[in-house]
Amino acid sequence: MILPFSTPVRALMRARRQSFILAMLISAVSVAAAQEHQVKFSPASENPLIGDWQGQGGCVAQVSLSDGKLQANLLKEFDRPEDKPLAVLQSDFPASDIHLNGDGWNGKIAKSHFSGSHGAESFDLQHVTRTSATLGAPAPKGALVLFDGHRLDAWAKKKGKDWLAEDGPPQWKVLPDGVLEVVPDSDCIITHEKFGDCKVHVEFRTLGTPSNSGVFLQTRYEVNINETYGRFQGTPNGGLDNCTPPMARPRIRATRPPLEWQTFDIDFRAPRFDADGKKTENARATVVLNGVTLYERQELERPHGAASRLGEASTGPLMLQEHGMPVQFRNIWLLPASSPDGKRLSSSP
Repeated sequence: MILPFSTPVRALMRARRQSFILAMLISAVSVAAAQEHQVKFSPASENPLIGDWQGQGGCVAQVSLSDGKLQANLLKEFDRPEDKPLAVLQSDFPASDIHLNGDGWNGKIAKSHFSGSHGAESFDLQHVTRTSATLGAPAPKGALVLFDGHRLDAWAKKKGKDWLAEDGPPQWKVLPDGVLEVVPDSDCIITHEKFGDCKVHVEFRTLGTPSNSGVFLQTRYEVNINETYGRFQGTPNGGLDNCTPPMARPRIRATRPPLEWQTFDIDFRAPRFDADGKKTENARATVVLNGVTLYERQELERPHGAASRLGEASTGPLMLQEHGMPVQFRNIWLLPASSPDGKRLSSSP
């Protein structure tokens, strides 16, 4: 004879089942989160073929690696708004002889020249490095040097999801050559001091594919860093993606190849609030990437995504993002604006 379970026994078994299901769900979420954060990063290596090419023939070229092939985008000129390539040429890579073809064009790279033709049209280009005019720019009078190549005294580790709280010293690496490198899975870093209106100068370089980082004004408004050289799809480098509508994405792709130093020069105007704390004006930002203006006094919406939970404020820290892959920074300084009475803005909220 099988006796039925008593009510306390059934309750205990039900509680154990619920605990088991909850544990399985937590485990599944943890695994999914870990997999989402894991990145198959491919480091870039020095390659004399990769980068910008310029010369004769009425066109320029951007040469990159794409899906294991050497790819050359022929363009009318560099940094044109809404640009599309005249032709895309590809070649197997590596190869002893670099012959590229595509869209009716035939080309080759030999003896430091990239030459090609299409019917009566032809070009002869040489590799060039286009250096931003503000690369290595010294901090002006009154600016705060946030990273001078030696110390991280101005910074703290962000406390997980609490983007405005500090959690000890940064875990990023300061390299012997005065470069700051993101350590994957070490969290973002934020400044001790808070800022309102300001000008920000940041130098950075990507180290491979994929690359994802960003400069967060007030820890809220992101100027993103992506590895997008030679690509005409996906999020452009320098986009204010978490605080502008999709149609406000940069019209110019002014990024440089991996391992080349690049510059952000950002002029930020914080949102305005009345005496009751009601916002009266949106934030605005001008973003210049490698000397090319991507946004001119762009109006910024309340941040989307993870940053939205912070709301908006008149001041906030500067944040550099860690997103699971290495990126390098150097020469970071910030010039706070002055209030209408000529006094420097307070660092307090």
